[in-house]
Amino acid sequence: MRLLKIGRSATNNIVLNSERVSTLHAELILLDSGEMLLVDKSSTNGTFVNNKRITPDVEVPVKKGDLIRFADEELNWHKVPPCDDVSKYKRVVNIGKSFHNDLVIDSQFVSRFHASLVITKDNKAFIKDSSSVNGTKVNGVKIQPGKEVRVRRGDVVICGDLDVTEQLKPFMPNPIDIWKKIAIGVGSAAALAGIIYLVMLFIHKDIDINEVRKAVVYVDAQYSLNIKFEDSPIQDDIWLSVMASAGRPDVKSGEFPWEIYTYSATAFFVDREGRMATNRHVATPWVEDEGSDEEKNARTAMAEFLEMEIPVEIPYNDEVANALINKYDESGNLFWKMIKMQAVKNGRYNILTINTLIRQLKNCKTSFSGKMNYISVGYPGRNYTHIDEYERCDVLIASDTQDKDIALLQLNTKKTPEDIKFVFDLSKVKSEKLIPLKDKLVWIGYPRGNAWNLDSQTHSLEPVIRETMCSRIPGKYSFDFQGESQGGASGSPIFNPKTGELVGVLWGRRAAGATYGRACQAKYLQEMYNEEVGL
Repeated sequence: MRLLKIGRSATNNIVLNSERVSTLHAELILLDSGEMLLVDKSSTNGTFVNNKRITPDVEVPVKKGDLIRFADEELNWHKVPPCDDVSKYKRVVNIGKSFHNDLVIDSQFVSRFHASLVITKDNKAFIKDSSSVNGTKVNGVKIQPGKEVRVRRGDVVICGDLDVTEQLKPFMPNPIDIWKKIAIGVGSAAALAGIIYLVMLFIHKDIDINEVRKAVVYVDAQYSLNIKFEDSPIQDDIWLSVMASAGRPDVKSGEFPWEIYTYSATAFFVDREGRMATNRHVATPWVEDEGSDEEKNARTAMAEFLEMEIPVEIPYNDEVANALINKYDESGNLFWKMIKMQAVKNGRYNILTINTLIRQLKNCKTSFSGKMNYISVGYPGRNYTHIDEYERCDVLIASDTQDKDIALLQLNTKKTPEDIKFVFDLSKVKSEKLIPLKDKLVWIGYPRGNAWNLDSQTHSLEPVIRETMCSRIPGKYSFDFQGESQGGASGSPIFNPKTGELVGVLWGRRAAGATYGRACQAKYLQEMYNEEVGL
């Protein structure tokens, strides 16, 4: 199948010279059957077949020898190449957005007639790009338009931005059929038995994805984020007393309650003792690396909060001062309570002492501190009506740097449920470097939390299962993978669906034209686990 563009522009397949011809005047579609379809592309001066003007954007059947005129210039049939001879192939599979294709792909980056897969009579497969706009790639390498490139089962084929490997699989030659033919040709029972043995070795049974799914759990957690004041002028007993009166007896001296956050994430079992892997930012969400965008944004918000909450200095004017003091007394401001109590304890309850304490508080060095209020997990396939039904766990260890965004949790029972048969074996993880657009991977997780993963009717908790692959050369700690990652998917395992071998732990996303997920390489989780359990 071939598409020929016709018009005045030099980029067309057939270039016409008349000034009355439009830049892109018409298109001629050559089908594998030998049929030809002519389409006028809404030209200014029209397209004519045997002196009859055709309707714009409507496919009209034509045959060689018809009098075809574009405005005032006739088509020279010698410039039209013959239709492809498909009889030399066992099968031809045309790929593109047009309904004329055998494999119709709906994507803005796929051309109408994008590529074709040809199967030769000796059962070999070749892919050919049909001069598409966004090209065709085989195992990450862009192929030359019009050139047939050999492809085999396991090769990754990308048309435009879309992985069509799975769609092409039914058309690809079956290696087992080839072995059968060889066996028949040999004609010997012993040889046939040997060949069958080789076939059985060739066939690799994938792991049971349903068993893997059971090992991936939903994380529901809540933490308190506090502001830590270093060298606070408020003594410990006063600080703790005021915090207790405000309903926060859990706050340490020098810590001021800021926000309480509830969030969701993903984790997965890595042994039979109830240990689960997830992200550092899931286990210690209040910790942000200094200099990161998140840390800068949080510091800006904290500065704005303290500017509003810490009282302003009291003016040395009795009338204005009394009005401001009454305002603070009525507001129940916790900083004001502590400042007044400290001034009284200092034995100098006056404006000078109060203002000194206010300045000292404002000048304190501040940082974030946090406290996990609870962290619990829900199991896939089980029905839940309340978060209290989830099983509680604790944080074992988290990495000391965001570069390695990994952590370990453990069930309070210290025992993995018996109905979970599969756990990710951290003695066997992907150690060699990933090759972009080569290895087919899968990730399982809970993006968007209960909104996506808890059925509103049955209350069954079910994770999302998605195929993906590495999208570019990995960095030292992380790699990018294809497909969008949503909040709640943090901590999802990325693994080889054939072997169950862990490849990475999903931790976030980045936007670069399209959205890509990001994951920490599994070898760093392996190192953390071995250190934690003493291997």
